[in-house]
Amino acid sequence: MNAPLSRLPRLFIISSGFEHLDSAGLSLRQAAAIKDSGPVMFQLREKGLDAARLLSLAARLRAELEPSGSLLLVNERADIALAAGAEGVHLPESCCPVATIRSAFPGLLAGQSVHSVKAARDAGKSGVDYLLFGPVFATPSKERYGPPQGLDELEQVCEAVAVPVYAVGGITPERSYACIERGAWGVAAISPFLDPGSMPSTIETFRSFLPS
Repeated sequence: MNAPLSRLPRLFIISSGFEHLDSAGLSLRQAAAIKDSGPVMFQLREKGLDAARLLSLAARLRAELEPSGSLLLVNERADIALAAGAEGVHLPESCCPVATIRSAFPGLLAGQSVHSVKAARDAGKSGVDYLLFGPVFATPSKERYGPPQGLDELEQVCEAVAVPVYAVGGITPERSYACIERGAWGVAAISPFLDPGSMPSTIETFRSFLPS
């Protein structure tokens, strides 16, 4: 069953991917900064961590994020998401069937990254709760997915599916409004949130461009 729109915050923050190199625990400092900033989606995307460290980090993040009402998503590892008490799992475009995840982990939200209209349609039919589409704008972190898709492609994706779509790739607060105008439910980013000290003001700026 798809999650109601009212459950999904408009702002989607993705972890740095470098927790295995960061002894200071960047994602935990990010989560602490989110506490007083209201709910966000927070994706723990840390492919460099082994299962034990990923589970430990996810459980600590869940505790940090809970007061804000934020939703924690663990990249690919539905088993770890469930064990840590996270709200969901985020899947890559090439993944096991969403129906399999639904059957094994019925209580978890399931989102998926897509990079084309066709992939979005296929994912939308599979029963995902939301989609992450991009890269919409040029960004070094998404260069492996090819040139930016642009706002026109984002609009086509949003029109092609009945689930919430988050725009990702080169997202800034000022670009957020344009994405919403084209049908996106919300926006996702990594780089703007890498400084925990400035996160509360950054989140506030993003929210000024997003619907309430």
